[in-house]
Order: sequence, then structure tokens, then C-alpha cells
Amino acid sequence: GKPVISDDGAYLVEPVFNRAKLYIFGAGHVSQFIAKIADMVDFAVTVIDDREEFANSARFPEAQEIVVDDFVSACSSLSFSGNEFVVIVTRGHAHDANVLRETLSKDARYVGMIGSRRKIKIIFDLMRQSGFSDETISKVYAPVGLAINAETPQEIAVSIVGQLIEVRAQ
Repeated sequence: GKPVISDDGAYLVEPVFNRAKLYIFGAGHVSQFIAKIADMVDFAVTVIDDREEFANSARFPEAQEIVVDDFVSACSSLSFSGNEFVVIVTRGHAHDANVLRETLSKDARYVGMIGSRRKIKIIFDLMRQSGFSDETISKVYAPVGLAINAETPQEIAVSIVGQLIEVRAQ
């Protein structure tokens, strides 16, 4: 923003920094709250989904970018410099597994995936079969979010964005 001049004529300078990119795969309820809260705490939000009726600016007014595309091709078109945050919250196991497979072959700062312990175990086994090492797989935050007993979509989003803040600050 532009500098604000206070009463005594001194300048108050707002820091401008490069906002970390957050790629949210999936455009459901939880994603809407993740986007809102993440934007509030200075993440640059991109929402990715293959359904335009879900991934649109009416549902995601705070998203800097919305990508409507097949998850796998969308993932390959996004830029990864090693400082990106990825949250995988699609509508199903198969999509989550495909996005995770693509993301693990990129350089990202944070990768988190929603899911029950059973679903996560199944997907991690698939990743091992795809040739990813246990070391690589162990870097995935799954189940995603801080353990705060979150239940509603809003609480789940708070727990996820809380974890993003924690990792960003490290």
C-alpha cells in the first residue's frame, strides 16, 4: 500500500514481501475456508479443480488465481520453485493420489493431504509402488493440519492454515 502519514508527519511504512504461494487442489467447502483464512494471513492462493461450477471467483473471491483443469495437467502447468505450499483436499482418493504423485516429483516447501489414517496408508502405499522413497513420503503432512480436534469445515481450515503458518515461520 501507499505510505500513510501520521499526525506528526512521520511515515509509517508497510512491509511488502513476496507472499508464499498456496496451491489448493479441490474446491469444496473446506477449500473455501482455507482460501479465506490463508489470504488473511498473506498466502497467495491458487485454487485448482476440474469443475468450473466449484472453482470460480464467486465461490473463491480471495483466490489470486483459479485453474479449471484436470488435476494432473493442472499440476504440471503450475510453477514450482521450492517455496510453494500444497494442500490436497479433492473429492476422492483417486484424485488425491494423482495430485500427490505429481506433487512429490516437484520441489515444494509443504505438501499436506486430508484424509483418514486408512486412506492415507492406502495412498502412501501407492506412492511407494510408484517409486517414491519412504523419506520423500514421510515429508507429507497427512492427515493435514494441526491436531486441534477440528470437526467443522471452518475448524479444519483453521487447523490447516495454522500448520501452513507454522511451516512458513520455520
